[in-house]
Amino acid sequence: MITHYRVDMRVVHGQTTTILKKTYPLNAIIVVDDEIAADQHMSSLYASTVSSDIKVHIRRVDKALPALKKAEESKLNYFIIFKTPISVRRVVEMGYAFKGTLTIGQQFIRDNAPKYMNGLGNTAEEFEAIQYAHEQGVKIVFDPSCVNANIPFEEAQKLYIQANQ
Repeated sequence: MITHYRVDMRVVHGQTTTILKKTYPLNAIIVVDDEIAADQHMSSLYASTVSSDIKVHIRRVDKALPALKKAEESKLNYFIIFKTPISVRRVVEMGYAFKGTLTIGQQFIRDNAPKYMNGLGNTAEEFEAIQYAHEQGVKIVFDPSCVNANIPFEEAQKLYIQANQ
């Protein structure tokens, strides 16, 4: 079963396996990202950041649906982690229906992605991808600090708009 969906540019990190694991059961992680899947070194690096009892699987977006379906039906507990909201949009466009809430975690603040919440900056394309998923019925909350803040989409959207005016 999938116990947690998350978008986090840090992908797999200490908070994933310490803080979140206390709230959501975890046996395995599926990372959905084309760039990481194409880089064997990065795939190995992310897999090595968790304890040996947690398996990490890396999937390209176009190959993610079978892995997600398998995770849904498994007796093991899976985290699904997307590096960017663009990957979320793509799996929704491919027909994937999220079985739980999607949490938007830390998104790097960049020149074209101004800060709109602590630990959150999205480009226009990234925020449009989040909005698209929301409009398609995906329940979305924002929690960049892994504290289960669960800030609703509508509140984050207002902050995003204010930061980009």
